[in-house]
Amino acid sequence: MKDRGEVKKVLGMKIERDRDSGNFRLTQKQYLQKVLQKFNINGNTKSISTLLASYFKFRAIMSPTIVEEHEYMQLVA
Repeated sequence: MKDRGEVKKVLGMKIERDRDSGNFRLTQKQYLQKVLQKFNINGNTKSISTLLASYFKFRAIMSPTIVEEHEYMQLVA
C-alpha cells in the first residue's frame, strides 16, 4: 500500500475537508456533468445541496483491501 497523501477524490466524488471546523464535503459535479451531457441537457440548470444522512458513517473497513480493488479505484474518475 502506498500513502499518496490526503484523499481528494474517491468513487468520482470530490472531497473537501475543513479540519478547523471538523466538516467535510462530498461533491459529484463531474459525474453529474457527464450524465447531463449524455442526455443533452445544458448546464443552465439549478443546483441544490443535499446533506448526507446523519446516521451514515465512513469507516476504515469500507476502504479497498485487495490489489484489484485498489487498481479499480485508480480508474474511477
